[in-house]
Amino acid sequence: MQVKQWFGFVPDFIITLDAEYCRACGAPVFTIRGHNVEEFVGVVRRYGADAAGVRAIVNAAPARQR
Repeated sequence: MQVKQWFGFVPDFIITLDAEYCRACGAPVFTIRGHNVEEFVGVVRRYGADAAGVRAIVNAAPARQR
């Protein structure tokens, strides 16, 4: 009854998260891990930059090498 009052309907499911855990886990940290880069390189090697849709990245890579 309370859920129906909150949402105006009874949802198919409700996900409940522990507030203490959510506070402790902090902000997410996004990074590229080695396996992602290795897989990306493998796709380009197998199918080529044009087929992988990354020709612009391949062309830009040598432009900023020092």
